Amino acid sequence: MKLRSHLFCLIAIVIWSSLEITGKLVGAGIDPYTLTAWRFVIGGLAMLPFAIRQLLINKPELGIGSILHIGALGIINVCASMLLLQLSIFYGKASLSAVIVAMNPLFVTLFARLILKEELNLLQFVFLLLGIFGLIMIILTEQNFGSTEYRNLPLSILLAVIASVTFGLYSVLTKSAVVRYGNLITNSLSFIIGGIVLTCINLLIGKPVLFEPNSSNLLFMAWLGVVITGIAYLLYFEGMKHISASRASFYFFLKPALASLLAYLILNEFLSVGQLISVAIIVVSLAASNLSQLIPKKEPSR
Repeated sequence: MKLRSHLFCLIAIVIWSSLEITGKLVGAGIDPYTLTAWRFVIGGLAMLPFAIRQLLINKPELGIGSILHIGALGIINVCASMLLLQLSIFYGKASLSAVIVAMNPLFVTLFARLILKEELNLLQFVFLLLGIFGLIMIILTEQNFGSTEYRNLPLSILLAVIASVTFGLYSVLTKSAVVRYGNLITNSLSFIIGGIVLTCINLLIGKPVLFEPNSSNLLFMAWLGVVITGIAYLLYFEGMKHISASRASFYFFLKPALASLLAYLILNEFLSVGQLISVAIIVVSLAASNLSQLIPKKEPSR
């Protein structure tokens, strides 16, 4: 059973590692605003049957206030973080966007301390600073700032950093909703509401609401919505049923390397030696920070 759980988590991370590459491939055919809205509406609908099942079993109280709470979380995730990520991919390198956004656990640690008042021990603080140092080095060692191959690489990096920060904020704010309503209910509803709100925003600002339904666009959208946003999420949390959350989270440390490898193989993008070293620093800082939370606290002597 545990072997299957580990396999589910691994498959989920491999699928999630294709997010930025898929977003880059489809970016030329679908506007980033349109793509993001449809991705989350489709993903939320794919998860909805499982969310309804969870609702019927657990029977959490879902009133107007609860829907507004979950909807606000969806707006932060879809209309801010994930839209900024897609725009980052559109303007720059998918590999660089993937690595920067994968740093969000560091910002989760920071916001958990500021908002939830969770304890941040000295080791976690050191590893947080180490991860931020790695991020700065990734930016400083980028060699294609002046390249005409990308639409606007500096803007892309800035958007990716903001996307990472806002996703860290979303993750912390979502914690209480997940405990109260359940993972599937919270995410399915927040995805659908966030996607619908972004669609309304697109109408107001003159962005396209629909996309050309050719075979390529439909295939990419199905992968982004059903597989990446729906199935991968279900696999990951199914795997977490039989292994601890901390063990499952270790698979996230594979994402920067896998995303960079896929970007190299499919998009012919590459990271400099300095950036690869910085990625290693970030992965080590994330893993070490996670491990430091598992160190048992010493009981005060009496």
